[in-house]
Amino acid sequence: MARKSTPKAAPSKKVRAKRAAARTGRLVARPEISEYRAVESEQTLRVRAEIDAALETARRTREEIEGHIEQEWQNRSLPGASRR
Repeated sequence: MARKSTPKAAPSKKVRAKRAAARTGRLVARPEISEYRAVESEQTLRVRAEIDAALETARRTREEIEGHIEQEWQNRSLPGASRR
């Protein structure tokens, strides 16, 4: 049984640019790293703020649950005690 040949994935844009540059003897210009770092820094700050907000919400939720449990424990009737 003969194997089916599958088409290869097309090379990415970067790979094609590098190959074309290598054939013509040109260098490929690298993008400015400072732009990426600025975007990364902004994203890091945004993610930290989201995490802090989620942690605060979780803390409040936990306190509410603990308060509810405490109330239930205080309001429960003791075994053997008569109900009115």
